[in-house]
Amino acid sequence: MSRYGIISDIHGNAIALKAVYEKLGEMEVDRILCLGDIVGYGPAPAKCLDLVLSYCHEVIKGNHDEAVLDPDLGRYFNNAALVALNWTRDQLGPYHLHAISHMKTRIRLGDSLLMVHDTPVLHDSAYVHELPHAIEAFQGLDQGICLHGHTHLPTIFRSQKNGEISLQIPTEGESICLQPEDRYLCNPGSVGQPRDGDPRASFAILDYTSPDAESKFTLYRTEYNIKAAQDETHSVGLPSILAERLEFGS
Repeated sequence: MSRYGIISDIHGNAIALKAVYEKLGEMEVDRILCLGDIVGYGPAPAKCLDLVLSYCHEVIKGNHDEAVLDPDLGRYFNNAALVALNWTRDQLGPYHLHAISHMKTRIRLGDSLLMVHDTPVLHDSAYVHELPHAIEAFQGLDQGICLHGHTHLPTIFRSQKNGEISLQIPTEGESICLQPEDRYLCNPGSVGQPRDGDPRASFAILDYTSPDAESKFTLYRTEYNIKAAQDETHSVGLPSILAERLEFGS
């Protein structure tokens, strides 16, 4: 059995990322998988990239990561996100830009485990956080489990063979069984900028054996020094809303 640590949407929050890494170290995971958006919004993009490149075994490129390379993508961002994007781009040197450019947008780990940032549908981008979005997303997943982020919300969508699609909001520490005959979209929430009303850093563990065996997805939260992250955000001159929202998980 493989024990995967699943992280996503770090968004330049190195203080939160370090806290999650400490927890994952205690849990003795085999591999750490990152589902993208390492940078954007937060005050420590270079440090977060260094940490991810050092500790993660597989890394997906998120839309904020991609926008660092392609400024034209900033037109899709709100004003605070765009300010942070432009600031982030100035903080990264050739090494970091090269690393981002070589990140993949989808990675398959065997036949039934897929990593993406937003949706498994090829050449598409979507926020998968409600049933109508999941119905569309499952069109890009023939079998198994898709690990995704992007929404900053911990969710598990299940598609059964009878066509029924359901949503489960995982609770902290609850191991949710994933049946091999069904398909799943699993989101670990956000490390650096949760948006589900819980300001603690969010991540998950996937206990996975094979395509024919039951897997378990477990959500975890960990405290981190939010005040220090806020102070760092203010000190580099990023929009105040990006610091304030950390306190509320919104």
